[in-house]
Amino acid sequence: MKKRIPLFSFTFLVFYVLVIVARQLPGLVHGRFSFGEGSHSLAEWLQFAGDILIYYLLALTAYLLLCRFHPRRQYLQLLFGVPLVCIATYFCCLFWTRAFEDAPVRMSRYFQFIIIPISAQVFFATIFYLVRYAQYKELQQVELQLQNRQTELSFLRSQINPHFLFNHLNNIYALVYEQNAQALPAISGLSELLRYMLYNTNETVLLSTEIGYIEKYIALQQLRFEHPTMITITKSIIDEAAHIPPLLLIPFIENAFKHGQVRVKENWLKIEINNDANRLSFSCTNVTGTQKKDTTGGIGLSNVKQRLNLLYPGLHQLEITETDHLFVVKLQLQYGK
Repeated sequence: MKKRIPLFSFTFLVFYVLVIVARQLPGLVHGRFSFGEGSHSLAEWLQFAGDILIYYLLALTAYLLLCRFHPRRQYLQLLFGVPLVCIATYFCCLFWTRAFEDAPVRMSRYFQFIIIPISAQVFFATIFYLVRYAQYKELQQVELQLQNRQTELSFLRSQINPHFLFNHLNNIYALVYEQNAQALPAISGLSELLRYMLYNTNETVLLSTEIGYIEKYIALQQLRFEHPTMITITKSIIDEAAHIPPLLLIPFIENAFKHGQVRVKENWLKIEINNDANRLSFSCTNVTGTQKKDTTGGIGLSNVKQRLNLLYPGLHQLEITETDHLFVVKLQLQYGK
């Protein structure tokens, strides 16, 4: 925990002024204020300043001892060090008082008088430290949560790349195996998409960039077929400056190509993307296929659900419905501005 000595010093000064004012409250009610009985000569002011300095050093030393030993749970050193400092302060105050007092100082009476200010300084240092320590632990917890969140997001995003790559390598393998003329364009398209995935390290991208990525992905998928399938993409982008996390929407499109009835003649896939200054609306509807889902895949949708929960907690609504012939995904996303 970082020591805040300037803040401690300022707080101590405010605390000491408040103590003095509290002691003078009865006199202040009647319009009188004084530091005590006497003529307030230069010697008395010097003694008063010395007392403040000694109390400040006591409180500061107690605070530094707490900063050193408490976080490490070295309570024995702390229990030994603080009383030792208090005893040293007591004798410093005694010698300082004797230097300005003409009459002898009675030890028993002086002890009763000085024990309250010493206890007050230790109490002040302890309270200041505990407040700072609580703030430090809270900040540490927040930083830990942010680190864990960032680590999880990085892991989730890293999962997308091999998942995406394996699917397309299988498609390209089929094209090459069939000696299809679309094999080379498919490799080129995959290279372009991988460049976007690997070299775009920003936390967010323009919505238009992500839409362009989706369109390139669909164009790459269409190369699998001799005749392009019927797909409808409807866009209404009002806020051109809107940003979203990269690769957030593509798992839904990928899922449609993986499990949809791609070879039907009618319009089997409909994509709608609308946005304004505060909200993104996305929907993906595809005709479901008759093939069974593989047991090794399927990380795409669970991946995007986890990312949404991490990035937009309470700011998104995801609905996934499946009937005998349709698979529908609807996503409402608030940008959190």
